[in-house]
Amino acid sequence: MMKALETSVPLTVTKPKKNRTAILSVSERGAKLGQRIRSLVAPHADCFEKENRPSGGEAVYFDSLKNHMGQIFKDYDQVLCIMALGIVVRMIAPYIEHKSKDPAVVVMDEVGHHVISLLSGHLGGANEWTQSISLAIDADPVITTATDVNGLPAPDVLARHEHLLVDDFQTLINVNSAIVGGERVDYYIDASLANAEHLEKTTKAHIGEHGIVHVVSLDQLDSIPCKNESTEDGASRVVITDKVITEYGHQLILRPRTYTMGIGCRRDTPKELILDAIQQSLAAHKLSPKSLVTAASVIVKQDEVGLLEAMQIMGWPIVFYTQDEMAPLIEEEELKESNFVKGTIGVGNVCETTALLAAKSRTLIQHKTIYPKTTVAIAQVTSK
Repeated sequence: MMKALETSVPLTVTKPKKNRTAILSVSERGAKLGQRIRSLVAPHADCFEKENRPSGGEAVYFDSLKNHMGQIFKDYDQVLCIMALGIVVRMIAPYIEHKSKDPAVVVMDEVGHHVISLLSGHLGGANEWTQSISLAIDADPVITTATDVNGLPAPDVLARHEHLLVDDFQTLINVNSAIVGGERVDYYIDASLANAEHLEKTTKAHIGEHGIVHVVSLDQLDSIPCKNESTEDGASRVVITDKVITEYGHQLILRPRTYTMGIGCRRDTPKELILDAIQQSLAAHKLSPKSLVTAASVIVKQDEVGLLEAMQIMGWPIVFYTQDEMAPLIEEEELKESNFVKGTIGVGNVCETTALLAAKSRTLIQHKTIYPKTTVAIAQVTSK
């Protein structure tokens, strides 16, 4: 049986999940320390060593690290640099984009006295990685983010742990500033989320005594004032929901990934019709486009220009399933099939089937809905 073919379009609001670690050194002593750290805390890391200053262990060799830093930034989500801090700053400066995209960068001296969290401390996990390395080799961790040095819980750390997307980074700055300024920031969890109970538990553990966790309906949330630029009523807050809600300058929204969208379309359907079908489907359920796990369709649509262009515009990944993968689920769930579609591509239900396969669930939020030249179904992702 053929496996699903994926075409991914990275979201702009979160880090790509490469799960790859690079350890870079420019001296023999640093290279040996890098090999030690790999054995202790990063067994799958790639060690990059200067070709005339190797450790003797398994490594990728280079002549000039500066020539490779741009590619390393793209390929890895954790980068440990064992060298002088100034060298690192100069090398990475051209490649820094945004905290939502940059890898975690940690710097340490070749003797292993100090481990410094340099870049992407919260969302990238550089602060936690700094602590782990320091504990493993008995070094001093150097962490400078304001919430951490004050012992305060940052919402972007919770976002990293629970795989939530930060809706707006300016609002994140506002709320973190309120936390550092001594303001109590409460968390509100959308009661309609399938994993609301899990999120309540993990959020309570994260914020401790620094706030209260409320599980509420969104109607209840609307009645609670939130601090905004034009008023001092209410307080800053964090809301965890997959729904589109009112935006405030001090209301940070964290987005869980809760649904998939199956899309069927006729050959040569323009992107405008597909986008209109997507937007109407999202609006019908008040779903944020940032809470999508993936879109999905049948493999014969993998080169459908309008569909691929629509995914690019939405910033969504899409996965394509073969007819062999789809047919058992159609039979098992007794999904209604179109004889015309079945005669054309071999299976008669595209949007519902692919949405359910992508979600690894059997729950549809939206059954097959017909739009001009496009069909859309939405499936709920199984809660963990």
